[in-house]
Amino acid sequence: MDSIPETPRTPPRLDTDLEKQEVDDIFESPSQGGTTVVADDIEAQASPKLGIKRSITDYLRKVSLPDKFPEPWRRRTIELCDEAERIQRIDSHPEGYPQLAAFINSDDNFAMCRRFGFLHQRVLLYRQDELRDLEDQLVRLDDEDKEEMPKALKSRKLDDIREGSYRRGLIQQIDEKLKEYVDVVERIKSLSSYKSATTRDHTSVSNWLTNNATLSGEESEFIHHKSDLIALADLEEGSWFDGFVEDCLSKIPCRATRLLFTSPDQRNSTKDAYVHLYSKARINVLVRLVVCLLAVLLLMVPVVLLLMVPALNPIKIVVIVLFTLFFSFVLSVCTRAKRHEVFGATAA
Repeated sequence: MDSIPETPRTPPRLDTDLEKQEVDDIFESPSQGGTTVVADDIEAQASPKLGIKRSITDYLRKVSLPDKFPEPWRRRTIELCDEAERIQRIDSHPEGYPQLAAFINSDDNFAMCRRFGFLHQRVLLYRQDELRDLEDQLVRLDDEDKEEMPKALKSRKLDDIREGSYRRGLIQQIDEKLKEYVDVVERIKSLSSYKSATTRDHTSVSNWLTNNATLSGEESEFIHHKSDLIALADLEEGSWFDGFVEDCLSKIPCRATRLLFTSPDQRNSTKDAYVHLYSKARINVLVRLVVCLLAVLLLMVPVVLLLMVPALNPIKIVVIVLFTLFFSFVLSVCTRAKRHEVFGATAA
């Protein structure tokens, strides 16, 4: 009697195979709610099953999933990262408008453009006079109908159907001109809400244009219209004081200041020795520390002086007045406090 061949047993799966299969199940399972599974979600799902505490990145390197992370995909990711870094570097762009755009993009304070206030006012005056002329025509037409056909002034339908009436066309023309007029007014109002570019930021852009000569003569003339330039970035609190701190750091011949107050991307952005880019976040921390120190000094120094001065001495009044004035000055210069806020803080 022939023996029935035994079904070959499945070889026992090693721990590595189990781990790889479980990670495959995680990647192949559809995401819920239309969301994409990211690395953090994968780690959260894989860790309970595998009982590991290492990151998902290290685990994938150990298991190695060539079909999930092909080499072309990795190369493409690296290329995209390099391209993003290259766009942020000033020196990586050719001279001209590309390099100028990269320089302006390196600092929000450099974002400025012309308001073209003169041209806007010319257009506004032109549209205004067009409406004046149409207004005179409508008034003369009303005066004529008042004498010849007063009923036309009391009924729009009667005025529209009568022969030789052009009031309807005139009203339509006035409506179109009013839309153009209001559009110009709104544009002027919108541009007027932007603050003028500061002298410091204008000087920085102007010096860079002069030193690099990236544009032709007439195309770089926009920078000379300082009174017409507006700042596109909203000035942060204490921006004047921030600029003063940056200028002081630029004059300190110490490499440590650049390492502390500039990011690696900013240091690699350009090799121009005259361009100093600083991290806004790091400068903000330094400014806050300085302001806190000033606040403590303004509170403690007058107290100490008043304790040192004998009673009923007129010097006490002088100390109080001087430090009160100095407090108001610091509050006005180092912050964006409004007038009533400065008055209230000083009175308190």
